[in-house]
Amino acid sequence: MARTLRGLRLTTSALGGSILLCLLWVLPLFAGLLAIVFSTHNPAAWRALSAHPQLWSALVISLTTGTAGLIIAAMLAFWIAAGLYGSPAWKKLQGLMGGFLSLPHLAFAVGFGFLIMPSGLLARGVGIIFGWTSPPPWITTQDPAGVSLIAALVLKEIPFVLWLIVSLLARTDFAQQLNGQARAATALGHGPVSIWLRVFIPQILPRLVWPLLIVWVYGCSVVDMAIAIGPTQPPPLAVIIWADVNNVDVAINARGTAGAVFLTLLLAGSAIFAWALSYALNPTLREFYVGGPNTLGAPRTSATMILTTIAALYALVFVLLLVMSVGSYWPFPVLVPTQFRAVAWSQLITSPGPLLSSLALALASVTVSIGLAIAWFESFLERFDGYVLGLAVAALALPALLIAEGQYLAFLHLRLNGTWFGVFLSQLTPVFAYVFIVLKGPYRAFDRRYRSISYGLNTSGIGFWARIKMPLLKPVVASATAIGIGVSIAQFVPVQLIAAGRISTLTTEAVTLSGGGSRQLLAVFSLVLMVIPLLAFGVASLVRKPVT
Repeated sequence: MARTLRGLRLTTSALGGSILLCLLWVLPLFAGLLAIVFSTHNPAAWRALSAHPQLWSALVISLTTGTAGLIIAAMLAFWIAAGLYGSPAWKKLQGLMGGFLSLPHLAFAVGFGFLIMPSGLLARGVGIIFGWTSPPPWITTQDPAGVSLIAALVLKEIPFVLWLIVSLLARTDFAQQLNGQARAATALGHGPVSIWLRVFIPQILPRLVWPLLIVWVYGCSVVDMAIAIGPTQPPPLAVIIWADVNNVDVAINARGTAGAVFLTLLLAGSAIFAWALSYALNPTLREFYVGGPNTLGAPRTSATMILTTIAALYALVFVLLLVMSVGSYWPFPVLVPTQFRAVAWSQLITSPGPLLSSLALALASVTVSIGLAIAWFESFLERFDGYVLGLAVAALALPALLIAEGQYLAFLHLRLNGTWFGVFLSQLTPVFAYVFIVLKGPYRAFDRRYRSISYGLNTSGIGFWARIKMPLLKPVVASATAIGIGVSIAQFVPVQLIAAGRISTLTTEAVTLSGGGSRQLLAVFSLVLMVIPLLAFGVASLVRKPVT
């Protein structure tokens, strides 16, 4: 009888959790994708898109910046990993990269722009040395080739890729397998560099295909960073599409929808081509993998220098935003403002709407995401996880422009555009995807023997979950919460579209100011965008050790 009642409770819990998951996450995602599919049957929009004078040059910019950003970031991340693996600094990398990950792309791009612009801090330092009295005529931000955008993408994606590598090598089974192979390779005369090239990378890279694909798609379709620091003539294709979908003209708006579909299809085709190319190169790669030994030592010095430089740039960006937020008069080439005023901070305090909206959306979306994920894990067997995981990867791998535009079209019929609940649903799409992916491995790896022992002691299911399971899983739940807050705070495209101008957040205000406005206020918004996720990760680090 007790077993029957327990089964009934589990069935009821599973049914309720699945209904909530479908209503709050699956249906909005599918509704957006279906709305996009139905909207593609517009020949006039496709003709207008093909006739756009900047279509192909903008597409080249998008593919170039996104691909170059991924390749350079991945190469540097693997170089750092090869140099520091096994060193005392290796164990600290995961926490350090988590702090870097928490910084929104837009906030970093704004601060990095302040650093490298012709009147920025670097030019001021050079100007003092050479006696310049005015900023040099350089194009260092929004350059036509997109170099500044590539640099910003590289600096933001290196911590993510490195965090992925460190997390993968933190798995005991995988690390033991690689270390055993490394010892065999060492006995054959291979040095550390050769071991990484022939043993580690060939086995790590296939396991990072989906995360790297998400990074690449983001770089090729990013909007907020491209507006802040990317080229303008022509801009990346995502910026053109963004301008179209925000246009009040119905025909231009339809062209933007067609552009979002076109960009998605082209990225999918490019990914398939890259996969086919890697498959064709397999014989050549195998010859390299079985090549003779190379005795090059671990690049520990250069890896340390690269990591130190990245950390210094992040710190410099943070300090620069802090100084610019209060510096009211800063003549060139002086390194420090000569006058300080907290006017911009006063504006934020007296008009806290964007800050409160960002916090409310972040807390709501993260709380619901954590609740839905835990309800799923507690109610369904692990073999069903693949369905949700596939949707989560799709939600992150598809361009945000496509999903947000689709949800905008779908929410029009549901009268959710311009409402807080509509914006919340749009934010839940990426936030839940990240939370589910982060929680899945540790939650499913929880030792079931604890549950067996607790049942033997006549502990209820809720008591076991609250007193034993959650305290042991508290660190990973805290990390997932911090990541979810960072993801929510950084959302721009879905908020701007679904809010329809009725709800402002820190990110939407920062993007607006980056197009021209008070630099002080832009620095304030960007700084707060950085601080909120940093605080979330700081709190998560305080609960790193589980309670026993």
